[in-house]
This record gives sequence, structure tokens and C-alpha cells, in this order.
Amino acid sequence: MSTTPILVTGAPIVVTGATGRLGQLILQRLLALKQPVRVFTRRPDVARKLFGESVHVAAGDFGDRRSLDAALHGANRLLLLSPISARLVTDQIGVADAAVAAGVQRIVKISGSDWTIDPPGNSISGDAHAAVERHLASLPAVAVSLRPNAWMQVSLANTIRHAIANNTVAAAKIEAGVGYIDARDIADVAVNQLLSERVGGRTLNLTGPDIVTARQVAELLSTVLNRPIAAVDKAPLPASQDADFEHRAIAQFVRLIAAGRAATTTDVVRSLLGRPPRSVAAFISEHVAAEAALAES
Repeated sequence: MSTTPILVTGAPIVVTGATGRLGQLILQRLLALKQPVRVFTRRPDVARKLFGESVHVAAGDFGDRRSLDAALHGANRLLLLSPISARLVTDQIGVADAAVAAGVQRIVKISGSDWTIDPPGNSISGDAHAAVERHLASLPAVAVSLRPNAWMQVSLANTIRHAIANNTVAAAKIEAGVGYIDARDIADVAVNQLLSERVGGRTLNLTGPDIVTARQVAELLSTVLNRPIAAVDKAPLPASQDADFEHRAIAQFVRLIAAGRAATTTDVVRSLLGRPPRSVAAFISEHVAAEAALAES
């Protein structure tokens, strides 16, 4: 996974958001490295079903300081991850403050995409993550915020399923490029930053190796599926002002991607892990094969 020496202290690593898609990937990697892990969750039954006896499950809520203090007692590392919501700032700052009070030495935050955060004012989700990042910078603990670009497992997975069923790839602007990143690479970097002797910086912008447009995604799918896949522009539906925080945030993501804001790549994954990040072409081939196997089962 990483060429960086692993720091093993014996103290537990507390992980929030462990029952989600990325949280599970991070947990799997920490357990494979035989790290002591404590999961803080408001869904303890789900966590126990997922992880069994391999982790200590600490039940609680972000707004309950007593349960936070109990979960963080004796820990020296925190993986800070929570869903997009109107409570993100309050919840994550509460966890960070409790972590510092408990003596946690390092906080690794899964933040928003760099293009949602800078410049400010274009994304309610990015602005929320930026507020948490500013708070982390004021704390005595070492903190690093990982800013993953668009996730392959979220937007590209849906695109592949749609193409298989309808022979089209739809996007708000088919020529807008995206430096997609595989969630497995995000997880690898998160574990690297939790366990390495030093963090790679205050913020790390994580991308895949290439900028890929919807038209190029359609071309890759045409090759893998051995049939024509068309790329079509599809105007996004505007999010109602009455929509919840998550849906308004996603609508803003779509507009920013269409404007070309996600068309960027960095060498952060390669520099930290000693290998290139996974490519869109590899992800498409893998995901199409998985969808075919699922259809046959």
C-alpha cells in the first residue's frame, strides 16, 4: 500500500463514518495491518454485523459529548468522516474538540473536493468542510484534510449501469473533464496518513491519473461493451430551495463539474503510496465485468 514506514503505537484508532462505503474500505485496510480500531457510530448493530468482533464498537452520537469522550479515551489517532448534511460543521467540530481533549495526536479528515472549497461561496458542502478545516488548523493536534476529487464509485458506477441499460452516457456537459479518483485510493491515502510518521501536508488534493470527459467515458464503454455508446448532453434538474442540504449540495456539484472545475490532476497519490492511482479505464473494465457477473448470478 505505502512505502512510508508504519507507525504502530498500540493505542486505538477511532473511526467515524465506518459503516459507509469509504469508511468500510478504511476499516478493512486498518484491520489487515492489525491496527487496533474503535468505531464510533450511532448504528452499533450495523457496525457489529459488518465487522463482527474484529473492532471495538462505541455507540454514540456526535451531539453527545459523554459518548464521544468514552469513544476517544486512550486513542491517539482519529479518522473524521461524516455524511453531507446541514450538521456537518457542528458534528465534526464537536468530534475534533473531544479528540483534542482526550489527547488524540493526529486527526485525518475526509473533506470535500478541492473545487468545492476554493474559491468559497460556490458550494454549501465545500463551505461547510472549509469551516471544519479552519477549526482543525486552530487545534494543537496535527491535522490533515484529504480533498478527494469526484469518486468513481459514486458517479461513474451509476453512469456505467445507465450505459449498459440504455446505451448512452448522459452529462450536463459531455466535454467537461473530471480527474476521477477511485475510493480505494482515497482509503489507501487515509490509512497512510493515519499511520505514517508524518502527514503529507495540511490539505491533500487527491485525484486520479487522468482528466476524462463524458465523451471519453462513452468511448471506453463502447470498447468494453463492444457496442456503440452515445454521449449526450442532459441539462441537470435545478434543486428546489426547499430541497434538503444533501440534494442542494449535489446539484451544485453537477454545475461545478459542468463548468470544468473538477478537471484537475495531482501527483499526491503517487507520491504518498509509491504507485499511480487507479485509472478510469481500469475501473470501467472492472465494473462492467462485475455487472455482467451479477446479471448472470
